[in-house]
Amino acid sequence: MLKYLTLAFAFTMFLHLSQAQLLQKVFPASTFSDSLSKVVENYQHNYLDIQGLALQPDEDRNIFASTVGLPGAGSCVIFRFHSRQDTTASWQALLYEGEDFKDASKAYKNAIKYIKQTKFKVGLRKISFDGEVVSPSENLRFTTSIFKPTEYTDSYKNFVAEVEMLNSMEGWIVRLNLHSRKEDTERYQ
Repeated sequence: MLKYLTLAFAFTMFLHLSQAQLLQKVFPASTFSDSLSKVVENYQHNYLDIQGLALQPDEDRNIFASTVGLPGAGSCVIFRFHSRQDTTASWQALLYEGEDFKDASKAYKNAIKYIKQTKFKVGLRKISFDGEVVSPSENLRFTTSIFKPTEYTDSYKNFVAEVEMLNSMEGWIVRLNLHSRKEDTERYQ
């Protein structure tokens, strides 16, 4: 009898652990969403609280390392543009860089999935993202999906999370950009 109980217990534990590992693969740990929410919440402070060391600037912007990164990202940086009209900073993560369309497409789709799962605090409220998903295609030079906060707030009025997949001579690049983006009607008036 004890032998059967031990065997049943071992079998139950095996099923429980294998199911947990399967769920972990299907629904990865929330570390991506947790890190992303920290970055998004810091947009309210123009990313100053997560701004790290200065990197090599280019002629249009200063570039800084981000002290908060995303799991699996190649680099996470903050851009500060030389503009008197728009002083908001931009945050960017390099999620994939390589030659394989299938891997790039997977990174693009995973980023979208994680953005949709992310909730961030604005005051006492928790807000999520909503947007239209554009499916990647090997025949397109670039694909972009844009997500906005589900609730209107003054501090996130023009904020967007933008996942882009680019095809260049070197291969595929997938990036996540968090920045202010005015509607086309506002930009050209």
